[in-house]
Amino acid sequence: MKRDWDVIREVLTEIETTPLSERTNLTYGVGAEYPAESASKGEHALLLWKAGFISAIDITTYGGNAILSPELTWQGHELLDTIRSKAVWERIKTIAKEKSIEFTLDSVKALGKLALEWVLAN
Repeated sequence: MKRDWDVIREVLTEIETTPLSERTNLTYGVGAEYPAESASKGEHALLLWKAGFISAIDITTYGGNAILSPELTWQGHELLDTIRSKAVWERIKTIAKEKSIEFTLDSVKALGKLALEWVLAN
């Protein structure tokens, strides 16, 4: 599965902005038990969880892989801080496209610094 950074940004933002009282029931998953239209979000949330950007309760069953009650870890907050601003995020994507840079975690973080400098200067 190809990582879609817009979906990653959406998942991280959704987790951060969901009130704790509602987050305890927030679920991301893939498989027969989960709607097909949310599969991409579920896959990316699971990747973020496995990579340590999200902490959550594993509720995987035979019907599919899933997590419940996600919270951002310190790494998750740092990543979201890099890609949170719409202007900075759009500039990151533009720089990456112009320079033919593959989107990896390291490149997104490095480009985030350049994009922020550009946004502040313009």
